[in-house]
Amino acid sequence: MAKIHALVPGKKTGIKQQIDQVLVTIFLPMVLIIGILIFMLISINRQYTSALQNANTAAEFNNEFKENIDLEMYNHVIRPRTESSVDELPMEELDNAVSVLHRLEETTSLRDNSWRIQSMLNMCENLRSYMIEIAQAERYDDRMELLDRNIRGETGLTILIETYMHDYIDDEVRELARLREEINQQMVVIILSTAAGVLLLTVLTLLYSVRLTRRITEPIGQLVSKAQRLGDGVFDIAPVETESTELQTLDKGFDEMARRINALMEKQILDEKYLHWAELELLQAQINPHFLYNTLDSILILAESNRNDEVVQMVTSLSVFFRNSLSKGADVISLSAERDQVKSYLEIQEIRYSDILKYEIDIDPELMQYMVPKLILQPLVENALYHGTKNKRALGVIRIEGRSQGDDMILEVKDNGAGMTEEQLQALQNGVYNDRHTGLGLVNVHKRIKLYCGEKYGLSFDSRLGEGTTVSILLPKKTKLDHERGVLQ
Repeated sequence: MAKIHALVPGKKTGIKQQIDQVLVTIFLPMVLIIGILIFMLISINRQYTSALQNANTAAEFNNEFKENIDLEMYNHVIRPRTESSVDELPMEELDNAVSVLHRLEETTSLRDNSWRIQSMLNMCENLRSYMIEIAQAERYDDRMELLDRNIRGETGLTILIETYMHDYIDDEVRELARLREEINQQMVVIILSTAAGVLLLTVLTLLYSVRLTRRITEPIGQLVSKAQRLGDGVFDIAPVETESTELQTLDKGFDEMARRINALMEKQILDEKYLHWAELELLQAQINPHFLYNTLDSILILAESNRNDEVVQMVTSLSVFFRNSLSKGADVISLSAERDQVKSYLEIQEIRYSDILKYEIDIDPELMQYMVPKLILQPLVENALYHGTKNKRALGVIRIEGRSQGDDMILEVKDNGAGMTEEQLQALQNGVYNDRHTGLGLVNVHKRIKLYCGEKYGLSFDSRLGEGTTVSILLPKKTKLDHERGVLQ
């Protein structure tokens, strides 16, 4: 059998090419073998047909030749002699016999029969001579003697030719029997060979089909798994091993797509990071001048009123506030530093609004080591002060609490201010969660928490009209920042 090139490992070929190769390398040898067997059968059948035709021709020759020649020559002998006696000889009968013998000579394949044909042709030439000799004899007795001795007698040529032809027929009949037996054997060989070939072809086709199917479906399954992992955000995936050029092209396309998606995602993350840093800086730029102006005005009023102790306390708190706000350019600070920053803010505001503001801070000391995004409590406290406590027009209390919750922690900013209706609370939540500007700085805080901590984390709200509002911050317990990805870990 020919070598199946499609099964050679490591050779990159197309699926259609692999199928074409198996058709050529499996079916072509089988067709060739069957063709050879059929050719052999046709050749033997031709020999059989030729032998059968020779036997039939020889039988017809034997049935007519001796009887016709003997009768024609006897009639010629008994007729009176004339000058045209030679021309009246039955030479046409003899010529027909010679023609038949020549045809048999051309188609006879047996060596003995070829010799017999040649001998009978020689006998016919001798018979021609004897016939002329008889025609030239004058006396009747001489002609009859020559006829009996040389032509129709027991030693005559016609009976000798008849005997040779009979032997010829016997050999041809035996050859026919041999050829028939050989044809039967060839038919058995063809049937068995065809059955074996079909069986072998079926087995090879099944084996190759299984292997070809596996070599196609397994890489496809790997490509599906690769696509699923790409959908899950895993971009560093090993190439799929395949010998199919089509699937290899698909795999390269997946790799190139993954590379581009990863590059785009990294660029998007970096762009979002820069955007949120810019928003943070903008928020600080908006808060700090406004807060600084109001605080300086308060310090000036206190100084004019000779309230020097409060001036010193306010200036000290203001210094701590801005020092913590800058935090050496860090985006993430410890909860302890964030607590100090918001405490300094509350100390300043408590001096300014001493008649309406009190504050309390109760954060579990074990949480102080964890890192949080900078400037997340101050905007909430400012919101509680200006939109909660001041609107109450009575003494208000702002309370900051912190507690553990498994691997996370919760910080809460509570006030006992005016609170909100259900509609107002819903509008606030929609504004924060759907990234709609509320003017309260809450959107910025919520987005920065998700940026640094993940989608699970952020702000939640609870409020009762006339009772106050609680803003909760869900944060992970993390101790450092992954600067490459910009997330807490």
